[in-house]
Amino acid sequence: MGWLFREDITRKELIAERTESWERQSGETIVQSECLAHCFRGCGFSGVLWAVWERRFIKDGEDTEPTQRWITCDLIQYRRDAGFGYKDMDESMGPYYYSCPMKYLNMVPIDRFGGNSGWREMVIDHHQRQREKRKSRAIIV
Repeated sequence: MGWLFREDITRKELIAERTESWERQSGETIVQSECLAHCFRGCGFSGVLWAVWERRFIKDGEDTEPTQRWITCDLIQYRRDAGFGYKDMDESMGPYYYSCPMKYLNMVPIDRFGGNSGWREMVIDHHQRQREKRKSRAIIV
């Protein structure tokens, strides 16, 4: 998927838009998608928006299908002539970004909701390396 840019939006507004929960009617079924958690990792002009989503299918007040959950990874970038934009991905695409919060992996257990085990291993390795860096800096000080 490519990048989508808009000149009329701030980074804060884009993040709010990308994490807004929604509900739609599909025949007699209500489809609800809710952003359970999100965070932005980066600086003022580029970064990664991580989010955990949950989708339910409801008919007559009862779930008609199993609940779905997944982790999304939106790259966010500012371009002088185009404004802020994003490139949306999810865990299944195995993005080359690993700063996803560990608690998000716990919110979407792979045995219940599926996921990309190889990518998750890289996320765990990334956080382990970050912990080791912090420890080594603390020893030097």
